[in-house]
Amino acid sequence: MIHNEARYEAAKARNIRLNANKTRRANWMALDGATRVDDFLFEQGEFEPSYRDDGQRAGSHPVVKASYGEFFSALRDNVNEWGGLTEKQNDAALAMIARGEGRVAGYAAKRAEEAATSNWIGAVGERRNFTVTIRNVIVIDGIYGASYLHIMHDADGNSVIYKGTNALGETGATVTVKATIKEHSERDGVKQTKISRPK
Repeated sequence: MIHNEARYEAAKARNIRLNANKTRRANWMALDGATRVDDFLFEQGEFEPSYRDDGQRAGSHPVVKASYGEFFSALRDNVNEWGGLTEKQNDAALAMIARGEGRVAGYAAKRAEEAATSNWIGAVGERRNFTVTIRNVIVIDGIYGASYLHIMHDADGNSVIYKGTNALGETGATVTVKATIKEHSERDGVKQTKISRPK
C-alpha cells in the first residue's frame, strides 16, 4: 500500500537516475584515459593540489590551473549530474590535459630561460631611477583600500617588483620611476629586485 503517491514517484525517479548514473560511470570508466580525466576534473591522483605545511590548500595542480575555465567546469558538472562523460567529452578532456601540460612545459622553459639571464639591480637601500615595462598589474583589495602588485622588467630583462598603493601604469606601459631598492629575492630561480616608494 502506498501512503503518499508523490513521495513514492519521487523516490522511484531518484532510484532510476542513480542506477542510470552507475551505468554511465561504468561505461565512462571503460574508455581509454577515463581514470586520468576523472583525476584531472576532481584534482586527485597525479593532479592533486599542493598544500602548505599547516595543511591548508596552497593551489591547484599547474595543469589544472592552466586548463581551468567554463568548459572544465561544465565537464565536472556533467560527471556530478550524469555519472560520467561521453566518449567525445572524454576525448575533449584528454586534449585539454595535453594542452595544459604544453602550457606548463612552456612556462617552465620560459622561467628557466629567465632564471639563467636574470640579475639583481643595484644594492639594497640604494635610491635610483628605473625604466621598466609593466608585465602585469594585480589589484589587491584590502580593508584600507586597493594596493597594486606590479610585475615589471627592465631593458635587460631583469625582474622588478613593486607592491604598494601607487599605481604605476597599465600592463604594457613603459615607465620611469625613482625608487628605493627594498630587497633582492628569488622566485622560481628568477632573481627579483623589489622596490619601494616609487615617484
